[in-house]
Amino acid sequence: MKADEYTYIENLLERFFEGETTNAEEQELYAFFARPDLPEHLETYRPMFGFFATGIVREVEAGQELSTPVRKIPFWKRGIWMGIAAAASVLLFLFLNKWDGDKEDAFNPYAGSYIIRNGVKTEIPEEMARELDKVIRETEKKQYEKERLALRSLQQYEKTMDHIRTKETEAEQLESAIERLERAFGEN
Repeated sequence: MKADEYTYIENLLERFFEGETTNAEEQELYAFFARPDLPEHLETYRPMFGFFATGIVREVEAGQELSTPVRKIPFWKRGIWMGIAAAASVLLFLFLNKWDGDKEDAFNPYAGSYIIRNGVKTEIPEEMARELDKVIRETEKKQYEKERLALRSLQQYEKTMDHIRTKETEAEQLESAIERLERAFGEN
């Protein structure tokens, strides 16, 4: 019977921690944990349920004795205080930000740099990160120059080809003009 009761209590505990117990089930838990003969594996819950059963009620009663009536503040007085607080906040913000303009930007893009190789994260020292960045920028600059030169060569090639086509067209026109002239003089 005890094993069944402990299983039932353990199920209630699970439901309690999930927030699914009724008030009656919670009262059963409070009564169970108030007993002196608890199994060792459930003993850790005793202080918590003891507080739930009696401590909360004492706190509520103590809070009711100490409570004082709330003093109502007129709306216009609250508005004045809120305006003063807002103005003070703005002035404080402006005062604090006034001095920030003189400071250098403390942002360091190289701090905390790392690489991940084969699933392993490796920190990179700041000096090495700066050097790597410099190398990458130089490599990108060289690549850009190569592309620009290749594009310039391509543009020069296209320009030369257009010039050749123009000259070929002019040559064809001259040849046809010469043939017409030869025919015209050959007939005479």
